[in-house]
Amino acid sequence: MNIFTILSRELRNSLSNRYLIAMIIILAALGLTLVSIGSSTTGAVKVDRLTVQVASLSSLSIFLVPLIALFISYDSVVGEKEQGRLMLELSFPITRFEWLMGKFLGHWIAVIIAIFIGYIIAVIPILVSSELSKDSILSFGRLIYSSILLGGVFIGIGYIVSVLVKQRSSAAGIAIGLWLVFVMLFDLALLGLLVSETGKGLNASQVNGLLMANPVDIFRLMSLSTEQVNQFSAMQAIGEVNTLSFGLLSLSMLAWLIVPLFLALFLFKRVKL
Repeated sequence: MNIFTILSRELRNSLSNRYLIAMIIILAALGLTLVSIGSSTTGAVKVDRLTVQVASLSSLSIFLVPLIALFISYDSVVGEKEQGRLMLELSFPITRFEWLMGKFLGHWIAVIIAIFIGYIIAVIPILVSSELSKDSILSFGRLIYSSILLGGVFIGIGYIVSVLVKQRSSAAGIAIGLWLVFVMLFDLALLGLLVSETGKGLNASQVNGLLMANPVDIFRLMSLSTEQVNQFSAMQAIGEVNTLSFGLLSLSMLAWLIVPLFLALFLFKRVKL
């Protein structure tokens, strides 16, 4: 019951946040733009328009979904602590586990709603004007599923930051830094390794192992798990080398979701109010 109370409050606060609304609008607007750009490609190769849109949205999601999740979670603990609400709320008959889990579920549901709204708006022109194949519908479903997991992962990472720091400004700076590391710098470093003399000796399994060290790359592989989507992705070569099943990728992403969340809970139980 306590978890549901915190969940409801956080969900209401998140959905009324003008910055989250702006993120949804950006996601939908960019998605709609990609529909018109992708239509020329589908005409050339006679492929399902939704398949091309899934490939485009997966690339867009890599940047926006982690950013939305970190933005919504980076001040979850430190913000409440700075404003004096954390001590007050924990003085009631509620455990720290219930408090943090309620916030996590509320934030995660808010991110899920944002993903659904943004994606559905982005593909409305396709849904009303094109015949869809089963493969394209499956690919779109996998995109939504993997995006939801990716959002949960970065909410958990945001909570770790929020528990460890003492000021909201510090939490914001670290969150942006982590976004840059996971979304951009990790892949640049991996690319540099692969083109080096050391990287040339790596086999497919070793490359997959390196990719599994980054939830964003796991998301990429999940998005490329169908051949139709893979051929329109900028990461086509990685998708062709990948030997991991969608189920194994899902388990890896779930591990990335669970471990940061429970680490945040572990650290939060030791926070002095």
